[in-house]
Amino acid sequence: MSVVAVPIVFIEEKPYLVFIRRSRRLSRHANQIAFPGGIVENEETLTEAMFRELEEELGVPRNNCKFLGELSSTVTGKSNLFVQALLVVIERPHFKLNTFEVQDLYFVALSQLKEAKCDEVTFPDGRKTCKFVIDGLVIWGATARIVKDSLGKIEQLLEGCRNEFSGDESDQPD
Repeated sequence: MSVVAVPIVFIEEKPYLVFIRRSRRLSRHANQIAFPGGIVENEETLTEAMFRELEEELGVPRNNCKFLGELSSTVTGKSNLFVQALLVVIERPHFKLNTFEVQDLYFVALSQLKEAKCDEVTFPDGRKTCKFVIDGLVIWGATARIVKDSLGKIEQLLEGCRNEFSGDESDQPD
């Protein structure tokens, strides 16, 4: 079983999803656009594994984050791994990439993903997945399916804490 963080940062009060490009050196899913994550180890909970991977891959400590909840799950096509996605807001973004695992970092506005279409892709063996193409960035496979299946839940979870992250204090008493 594996887990991925679906990290959100706020830029000018708008939510952006944080994606990584996996290093070319990795044995699995090399050079693919993905979310930070990995295998759940020993007695770890999903949340503990997600926070460990965020720190290992992006250098983001747990105390800089707020866990919001579970998103969709999927199974990877090639390696047949079950993947559970968890939503987390990085409240104080400061990244120190582990360059052995992570080649690049990308920020994609949630609004762009909501407007984009996840185009169907059919493999020669008949398996199907989908892909988003946003500003030349190709997000496909398990990552694209997680995004597609989780957009509504992401909005719902963010709405539940909108004032906390947007800086909007209009609902606060004087």
